[in-house]
Amino acid sequence: MIKKSGLLLLLSGVTLLVCSGCNLIGAKKTETEYQPTVTVNRPPYVHTVKYPGETLPIISKWYTGDENNWEALADANPYMDYEKMSAGDRLFIPENLLKTAEPLSEEFIIGFNQKSKPVEEIKPVVKEEEKKVPVSKPKPKPKKDEDFDLIGPK
Repeated sequence: MIKKSGLLLLLSGVTLLVCSGCNLIGAKKTETEYQPTVTVNRPPYVHTVKYPGETLPIISKWYTGDENNWEALADANPYMDYEKMSAGDRLFIPENLLKTAEPLSEEFIIGFNQKSKPVEEIKPVVKEEEKKVPVSKPKPKPKKDEDFDLIGPK
């Protein structure tokens, strides 16, 4: 009798497994299942230096609206030597700071430089004393040997 009850138990377990698998075949997907999120990878904005006089504060003011963001630009571009920027250098502007994607204009650079310099540096002031160059009178030429002062015994 023990053999029949073990066999019966085994058959009922197999039947249960087969029936539960049948339920999964026709099951519909529910909304709670995992769905991967789609991320959009946008490349950062790249500024290429074109004009002489471009500096990090100027570039920062143009693209981010605040010249004090130059430190964030420096952190985003650790490879760049900011004191020696030349035409063709590329600077990455982080997406979270970008306010405009319009290219930097030369007029903006000129205007920014004029605002940041003191008035004395923009227009050199020439004092009245510097305008007048003192003219020294030439010494008259001696006419004869007698007019010379001789050094030493006579």
